[in-house]
Amino acid sequence: METMIQRIIKAGKGLALPLPEDITEALQLTEGSEVTVRVDPEKKQILIQPLDQSTDLGDINLEFAEQVTTFIRDYKPALDKLSKLED
Repeated sequence: METMIQRIIKAGKGLALPLPEDITEALQLTEGSEVTVRVDPEKKQILIQPLDQSTDLGDINLEFAEQVTTFIRDYKPALDKLSKLED
């Protein structure tokens, strides 16, 4: 798949990146599909992967992984502050 330039748009209180149809078809994504999002701030990269039953979570079950994701999202400001505290 070739590299393309996309424009980030406003979506409610956040921002969104519209995905072109050829990408959503290639990854079998539809509205409401769940994905994992990982950020590498040093490389300034975002990795988005479809979340499905074949995703390798090791011994972690999917429900627990979703609970952790929700916790991190809900408490992100506090977790960010904690990560900056010195020992």
